[in-house]
Amino acid sequence: MSVDRFWFWVEGAGYTLALLLGFVLVVRLVRGKTLPLSLGLVHGFIASASTAILIFLVTGFPHPVLVLDDAALFFVLAFLGGLTVLGLQFARVRAPGVLIFLHGLFALFALTLLVVGAMRL
Repeated sequence: MSVDRFWFWVEGAGYTLALLLGFVLVVRLVRGKTLPLSLGLVHGFIASASTAILIFLVTGFPHPVLVLDDAALFFVLAFLGGLTVLGLQFARVRAPGVLIFLHGLFALFALTLLVVGAMRL
């Protein structure tokens, strides 16, 4: 049994929502406003749930597109960056801008790989 393309598009929608929430957080950070912890946690929860489901999809079902495996890897790297940002937030240390930039860059690159892979299914 192979996995249907539909589920990867659902994944893309979840990641797009997480991306939009992350963009709101970055805009607030750049403008010097306080970052609501609840918005950051919702962003992280949606992205984490999507990453867990994506890992289940790429490891549990055969698929001919290796780009989807690469997308999962980059989403895990973005997840680890997000955990680091969250840990610094709880320690009341401002996260370095380069860390936030790399977190977003990995996530955006992974989303691009996910869309390319879903189109090849």
